[in-house]
Amino acid sequence: MGERLYRCEGIILKRIDVGEADRIVTILTANGKIQATARGVRKTASKLSGHLELLSHCQLQLAVGKQRDVLTQSIAIERFDTLQLELVRMAAGYYVAELTDMLLADEDAAAQTYTLCLETLRALCTVQSVDMVLHWYTMQLCDAVGYRPQLTECAVCGQTLDSTAQLWSFVQGGMLCADCARSDIQAMRVSLSVFKVLRIVQRESLATVVGYTVPADVHAMVYQILRRWVMRQSERAIRSAAFLDDVRRQDLSSGA
Repeated sequence: MGERLYRCEGIILKRIDVGEADRIVTILTANGKIQATARGVRKTASKLSGHLELLSHCQLQLAVGKQRDVLTQSIAIERFDTLQLELVRMAAGYYVAELTDMLLADEDAAAQTYTLCLETLRALCTVQSVDMVLHWYTMQLCDAVGYRPQLTECAVCGQTLDSTAQLWSFVQGGMLCADCARSDIQAMRVSLSVFKVLRIVQRESLATVVGYTVPADVHAMVYQILRRWVMRQSERAIRSAAFLDDVRRQDLSSGA
């Protein structure tokens, strides 16, 4: 009996070199996240070479394997070349890939995440500033996988929050009203501007979000909150965060 083959579309999230010429590739598909072996892909003559670049959107053919499926064909649908031309966009793309891999379990349904990831990578190729795109994707991804923070009602008592809310609690899972401030003595005080950005990226479409102009200090605080939220849920550090911060600083300095 021949190999059992199947086809799917996927986004390449991660690649690990193994042996002399193989790679293990993590792929986000609409049906879930899978790992597959790309045999001989690092050889110059490989037909897969150039069609499994990190962050590329591909049409794939795989053979079912005993331990891990094997990639037999790949055709790039979208390469997102602009991400490779500017360092800050490249760093943002790597950040998106790592967050997706961190938060999405192998067994999770992924149709929503797949659509969000494609929309985000396309936006990163065109927007002037990547910050709001990354805030939006982080918040939307958390929502898709079941880690939505509470920003509309108090995370403790459920009272509707207004502009007087000033405390973010990682322990309680979102913003607190003034009456519940004592529920977490380590809650982080945030400005109204930060609170507004958090609500915008949770509620609004990406097309709306990228139209907002936000000061650098507000971006910095939103990054801090969302990263700590992601790490609390995943119990893992975000390795690409330092690289992203470094190239963002360089980009801001060169644009000053």
